[in-house]
Amino acid sequence: MKASFLTLLLGFVGVCAFGVAYAQESEPFSHFDASVGGGFTEPAGRAGNNVNTGWNIDVRGGYRATRNFALDLDFNYNRWNLNNAALARFGEPGGYTTIWSASLTPVFYGSPHWHIQPYALAGPGVYYRNLSLTQPGLINSFYCDPFWGYCYPATFGVNQVVDSATTYKMGFNAGAGLEFPLGHSPLKVFGEARYSRMFTTHGNDLTFVPVTFGLRW
Repeated sequence: MKASFLTLLLGFVGVCAFGVAYAQESEPFSHFDASVGGGFTEPAGRAGNNVNTGWNIDVRGGYRATRNFALDLDFNYNRWNLNNAALARFGEPGGYTTIWSASLTPVFYGSPHWHIQPYALAGPGVYYRNLSLTQPGLINSFYCDPFWGYCYPATFGVNQVVDSATTYKMGFNAGAGLEFPLGHSPLKVFGEARYSRMFTTHGNDLTFVPVTFGLRW
């Protein structure tokens, strides 16, 4: 998988470097950029044996030195539910795992003359993983009726965490995306996919692919 991903990434960079399709000039240049988005996350490698397809939220921003290069700080959050095979091994009816990362991410953009602008990004970061096992449970609390404004005791069903484990490790991500301008405004719509790897002390590293869509300005 690493070889095929590297081939795609190199091909993408080649398109950025040697493409000749031009559109009109882009909007006025700003040295600061930011983006927010979300999407789905596909587990890869051994992670695919333990979790289902999950979801992600990404927030990124930083300094754009030129039209072709930016240095961003990226925050990425991913969550997956454990699959049936993993739950059977743990002997619990429910569970999930989350990974968040904070990465220093250089971003390389294609020509600013292109109407649809491709970009490639990669960078190291700190990764935090949490694994939680859950069971159905009941809690006693209060319910406040929004119409009558009256609060009374009530019992609610919840998923109670019965065991959890956490760890911090280093990792990296690399990927590519496209951004589309929204008319003449500074807003852009983007879509991107990244290969992320969290190093582990024992066994195979944790790998996953967040696919994210959102807005950039």
